[in-house]
Amino acid sequence: MNQNLKKLQAIHICSKLGEHIRAIRKDKGLSVAEIAFKADIDSQNLRKYELGKQEMKVSMLLRIAKALDVEPKDLLDF
Repeated sequence: MNQNLKKLQAIHICSKLGEHIRAIRKDKGLSVAEIAFKADIDSQNLRKYELGKQEMKVSMLLRIAKALDVEPKDLLDF
């Protein structure tokens, strides 16, 4: 697999993960600021994750899942 294809796949996954996180957050009626506060991250960074513009470490995935009161696997079920 060439580098360009790997990069495109990573971008696609980040985008889908972000869309899913945003959908869960909205379904729960929570704001970006509320989840960012609960996850102890900057609101701007959470927006970047939701837009798929920033790759996420596993530790961040765990913090966001806890803030959303879901299992980490639920965030990856898109």
